[in-house]
Amino acid sequence: MRAVVLGASGDMGRELVPALIGRGVDVVPAHRTTGVDAYTGTGLDAAFAGADVVVDSLSVTTQSAGRARDFFGVAARNVVAAADRAGIERIVCLSIINAAHPSVNAKFGYYQGKAVQESVYRELAGDRITMVWSAQWFELAQRLMSQMRLGPVAAVPHMMSQPCAAADAAQVLADAVTTPGGDIQVAGPETMDLCNLARRIAERDGAPRWVIGINYGGPTIRRGGLLPTGDVITTPTTAQAWLDAAT
Repeated sequence: MRAVVLGASGDMGRELVPALIGRGVDVVPAHRTTGVDAYTGTGLDAAFAGADVVVDSLSVTTQSAGRARDFFGVAARNVVAAADRAGIERIVCLSIINAAHPSVNAKFGYYQGKAVQESVYRELAGDRITMVWSAQWFELAQRLMSQMRLGPVAAVPHMMSQPCAAADAAQVLADAVTTPGGDIQVAGPETMDLCNLARRIAERDGAPRWVIGINYGGPTIRRGGLLPTGDVITTPTTAQAWLDAAT
């Protein structure tokens, strides 16, 4: 099997590529450094040549709804068009649990972009698309602290979630790539506020000194709108195990 991984240099891509290689997959890592830009369409045809499946693990650093909707919508359209030209029958897209629900993304621009991405793939790729919806990753709490930090103080949004380790999510995503099937939800073994996880990370690292929880993204995100419902694959790594492994 030959798989193209879009966003191979991102947080998930760096975990997914070795997971696929470990399963004997011929992986084409695709990102700007390798000459592939899904937003402009540059390099897609060359990367897709001879591939069996495309994995979209693209991301963009923004909370602007307009920019997120544009990026994810344009990139998805370009990916489907290039897959059509290459005769690729399967596309696997990594998304976020419930991000496409209007009550969840109403005040969260990035999630509005993911909703557009899902809609475009459903419209243009039909039954060729497999969605893998992941909960937030433990690593997100760490990133949010670094993005919203001023000296000894960091602000982290209250987000009630069932977070998982990115490495665990990558294994589930790799399974979806190598074993065709239906859409999948993947989440961790515990429900928690991501802000509280950030405080535990700060306590472990000794900094920042204070982590302040803020209300951002709307009440649904704080009240369980990000939690999975129905069938879900539960990953094994607990928050404490993840914290201990990173020390």
